[in-house]
Amino acid sequence: MLQIQKTKNYDLAKYPEGLYFRKPPSFPGNLLKRGAMTLAMIALIESCDSAGTVGPPPVMADMVTENEARQIINRVFESNNVHLQEDIRFILRLSQNDSTELNLDGFNDTLQVGYEYLSSADWGSPVHLAWRTLDSLTQEAGPYIKVMDEKTKYPNYQLFMEGVVQEFIDTLKARGVI
Repeated sequence: MLQIQKTKNYDLAKYPEGLYFRKPPSFPGNLLKRGAMTLAMIALIESCDSAGTVGPPPVMADMVTENEARQIINRVFESNNVHLQEDIRFILRLSQNDSTELNLDGFNDTLQVGYEYLSSADWGSPVHLAWRTLDSLTQEAGPYIKVMDEKTKYPNYQLFMEGVVQEFIDTLKARGVI
């Protein structure tokens, strides 16, 4: 039990001897101790894939060339019985006094269906400048021209492009264009 006693005489306070301030560890030393362990754990976690096997992280595929992209796109159109002529000069008429001449990578004149794959060489071309207009016409009454670009990176770009083109064709089939 705690007892309180009266002091007779109090000249100078007496404190226990020892260090009262704990010095923090130095930053470089702390970084070497904890940082190396943290980096090793991050590297180990990043090297694991979803199945739990250890290996290098997946590498994003490089972009396909324009010729490779055109082959992929033409193959999807052909598998849907849409035959396109390549490198067609097309005049896009927005009104009686407003028209633009475009060079399309593929176009079917009877169905008014085509595509343009924008590579880095096409930036600033009339097709690039008319991209938004072509997209809006695809939503309306045509012509139905799908514009794709090489900016997007996917691990399997071929499957991605096939899916985009097939979705475009399926939409046109549902609307009765094809």
